Amino acid sequence: MICNICLKFLYHWVDLLDRFDGILCDAGQTVENMSWLLVCDRPENGQLKALLLAVLNFTALLIEYSFSRHLYSSIEHLTTLLASCDMQVVLSVLNLLYVFSKRSNYITRLGSEKRTPLLARLQHLAESWGGKENGFGLAECCRDLPMTKYPPSATTLHFEFYAEPGPEVKVERKTSSNTLHYIHIEQLDKISESPSEIMESLTMMYNIPKDKQTLLFTHIRLAHGFSNHKKRLQAVQARLHAISILVYSNALQESANSILYNGLIEELVDVLQITDKQLVDIKAASLRTLTSIVHLERTPKLSNIIDCTGTASYHGFLPVLVRNCIQAMIDPLMEPYPHQFATALFSFLYHLASYDAGGEALVSCGMMEALLKVIKFLGDEQDQITFVTRAVRVVDLITNLDMAAFQSHSGLSIFICRLEHEVDLSRKECPFVIKPKIQRPSAAVESEDMDTDMESCIMMRAIFVDQIKGNFKPVIN
Repeated sequence: MICNICLKFLYHWVDLLDRFDGILCDAGQTVENMSWLLVCDRPENGQLKALLLAVLNFTALLIEYSFSRHLYSSIEHLTTLLASCDMQVVLSVLNLLYVFSKRSNYITRLGSEKRTPLLARLQHLAESWGGKENGFGLAECCRDLPMTKYPPSATTLHFEFYAEPGPEVKVERKTSSNTLHYIHIEQLDKISESPSEIMESLTMMYNIPKDKQTLLFTHIRLAHGFSNHKKRLQAVQARLHAISILVYSNALQESANSILYNGLIEELVDVLQITDKQLVDIKAASLRTLTSIVHLERTPKLSNIIDCTGTASYHGFLPVLVRNCIQAMIDPLMEPYPHQFATALFSFLYHLASYDAGGEALVSCGMMEALLKVIKFLGDEQDQITFVTRAVRVVDLITNLDMAAFQSHSGLSIFICRLEHEVDLSRKECPFVIKPKIQRPSAAVESEDMDTDMESCIMMRAIFVDQIKGNFKPVIN
């Protein structure tokens, strides 16, 4: 399916996207007489929620492998669905937004009436919970620990806001009409009502400004679900996704210091070091967040990332992790790492190698030898070619810094053997079809003597072949 999508423009799917828009609209409607409870969050609408999740996940694939992404017109519904009580819905929306932010400038090109509310909700999701020094380190939040290990504020709602007093209160003209109010509710997780129902009650009790209500709801949802390990993991993952989206969307100008605070990189690395195999999605999200920070900050944060991950040392955490991942990839007796984690890891390596400091660190830890093993291994699985392509890209970048390592590990010979292997497979699976043209005058014959059907190559192999051909020129020179 993905290979077929690769060659399509988004307008080819406009009829299906119109149907999807209707489903998103229905799911994001509010229940009658309630302004914070979405239709998809009603217990009796489980079938609609399942359909909604399927639509969001398919759309993410479609956006990733299609062109003309600017044609997508359901962004308002995605913004609305970020206020769902179900964090699985929120995560699916964030996954789609992540694809938009990384693959295109779609979010940055939105009109202010659409971009502003979306970025506001993303910033609420991405804000710090207090940091490791206050007992809210990301790794600690990911562990299934008793609530006594977390500060009492984890399940406490404390929200301050300025609001105009009600009409029954008389205020002199010379004084400010805004007064400070606060909402303080301890052990919010013990309340049986849903976050939406709690929000409805509070908006009836307090005159909360409209521009503060989404922030309040985000705090309610987090405090209400924090004691539940599954919901807490979803909240951590949502926070990491939101950070990445904001970074790729260039939307952190005013809040960069509060969201990308000192110590965040160490917390992300701590998450990667957790041995629990059930946290694959969280670890992949941590790698994607680190990748986005490299993309944004470049030199200022890059040295911190290199130090925290031990990239410059052969026995550092990241080099050991990469070598273990590669060994599991090429050893049939070992269980391979999950696809999404391996993909995020190779993507991180590529972005790291894109800068001189990162490339030099990868050279220092001997990454060349490990990456050439990926290229040399002639696996049968189709997914393997994507990792080979990523490995070629990283090798291409660090070869400019260390040609001797490339030559000493027979890099050129490995590249040639791999290229021959992929070409042979392409000929067997999709042999080239040469279509001779009808003979024309000599001037035309010289330029159009034959037409090669370029669709005969599988897309992923075509990308790989193009990448490895591009790598030959600097190596030969």
